[in-house]
Amino acid sequence: MGPVAVRSQYGNLFGPQALPVLEEIFFSEMQMEAPIREQILRTVSSDRDIYQATEIHDVDLFRQMQEGEEYTFKRSLQGSAKTFTHLKWGLGVSISEEMIEDGKFDLAADMVRKLAKSARTTQEINGISQYNNGFTSNLTADGVSVFNTAHPLPSGLTYRNVLTTPADLSPTMLDQMLADFHTQFIGDTGIVYDGIKPQILLVHPTRLRYALEICNSDLRADTADNNMNSLKMSNLKVLTSPYLTDEDATFMLASPSEHGGRLVVRKALGTANKAVFDTDTIKYKASYRESLGFTVGYGVFGTPGA
Repeated sequence: MGPVAVRSQYGNLFGPQALPVLEEIFFSEMQMEAPIREQILRTVSSDRDIYQATEIHDVDLFRQMQEGEEYTFKRSLQGSAKTFTHLKWGLGVSISEEMIEDGKFDLAADMVRKLAKSARTTQEINGISQYNNGFTSNLTADGVSVFNTAHPLPSGLTYRNVLTTPADLSPTMLDQMLADFHTQFIGDTGIVYDGIKPQILLVHPTRLRYALEICNSDLRADTADNNMNSLKMSNLKVLTSPYLTDEDATFMLASPSEHGGRLVVRKALGTANKAVFDTDTIKYKASYRESLGFTVGYGVFGTPGA
């Protein structure tokens, strides 16, 4: 008879010794899928109960100088400021000692996996909601919605990061959004910020295949002409999330380091456990503290659809 696996040989899967294994299961489950939110928001850390972001505007262009001429000194104007207040999120499960002692490890492990999935889903929903609410209740530091026709600047100028005419996803709409992305992000001097480049197209799952066709086909989509698909040269990475609530909304993003979306981590996701004497249970919990939002509208462009 071949070797037999018995409990005595796997003591760390039974009794209180199982807790480190459950910890490994929790974080393995968290890593099963790459989080979308970290690709559409810039992650920063905070060591205080709040996180404050202040916008500094651009200065004039360099001017030609004569030999020996004194320099002209300019002061960057301070823009709007936004304060992020961190919120705590958490949940726990209770596992009976009998479940562990009697070798019902699969049940206990599944409970921990479900807890990790709940944490991951909560974080993704909260991240995507920054875009879902970007046309309405989610505001930037200047006091208007993230996606707006008139983000105010100190000089009285404004910039927009929405299409003038809302439109559904199509090659024509994407052409216009790309053109606007390169021309509408002006600073307080009225000069276009040319360093902000579009990199990501975020769409609802029902628009994913169409978006991939538009962005990646060799020939232009939705036409019988054999025109080269110039949109492919934009190298847009198409992302989707089941937590986008509007099928018609489309978002174009620069790299997270170049736009105002923030994921501010005060305390990273962590777990803790404790044996409860009175009930003979093991309580296993997970929690984190963070805040999310947009400081400015630069680097993101959107349309709610037609």
